[in-house]
Amino acid sequence: MNHALVSLACHAYVVAALVYLVYLVRQWDALATAGRVLVGTGLVLHGVALFGLFGAQGGRPVGVAQGFSTFAFLLLTIFLVVDVRYRRPVMGAFITPLAVAVLLPGLLLDGGTPLPAHVQRPLLPVHITIALLGVAASAVAAGVAGMYLLMERQVKGKRFGLLFARLPSLEFLDTLNRQLVVVGFIALSVTLVTGAFFSSAAPGFVWSWQSKQIATLVAWVVFAALVSARSFGGWRGRRVALLTMTGFGLLLLCFLSSYDFTHVGGGWR
Repeated sequence: MNHALVSLACHAYVVAALVYLVYLVRQWDALATAGRVLVGTGLVLHGVALFGLFGAQGGRPVGVAQGFSTFAFLLLTIFLVVDVRYRRPVMGAFITPLAVAVLLPGLLLDGGTPLPAHVQRPLLPVHITIALLGVAASAVAAGVAGMYLLMERQVKGKRFGLLFARLPSLEFLDTLNRQLVVVGFIALSVTLVTGAFFSSAAPGFVWSWQSKQIATLVAWVVFAALVSARSFGGWRGRRVALLTMTGFGLLLLCFLSSYDFTHVGGGWR
């Protein structure tokens, strides 16, 4: 049942991605509305499936398939909130294909192995949800940064083509990037603190500098430097966009290294 709902949601997202790509060429209001309805419908189906799955598992996260699925759900939720708030449906041409690419592996990969008993605590789902929210916010911020770089290239090269006519202004993209980076940074900070709490609960816990732990810490430093540079150094524009994409790349590395991909099969029940 849950797999069927996620599959239906995925179909809605795929159609929405096609609608938004067409909107990139032909900015008809009907296409923007259709895209929002499709994404909203998919999110309702997707949310019901996630709620049912986690309820059946006693609120515990169960593995890689659900990690990818929750990531895609949060990614599209953030996009829809931004679109409804600022009326920038053209962003869907960049965000919805990314969300589909994230969700598809979640429909194929196995759910993963059970979590160790020492970390199965009541607040663990909150910790993981906040972590995925941070990654999703950073992903949207990186997408916005990519749009900024494309738009800047059009302006500097004085090539006022299709993208220049369709994409939001540089000022809007820079402001939205700042807001999303702040959300991602706060979520990442909370994740580091709560992650240390859960790790310290392990018997005989000793901190080890594994690659994903180093990458997480470096990503936090990148986003902390980015927020500080914006707040106190007045940084804007291209270098901010490049730092945002670098920080997201590190977070993505952490996200992928957190799961075991050795099992492929029916992760959803």
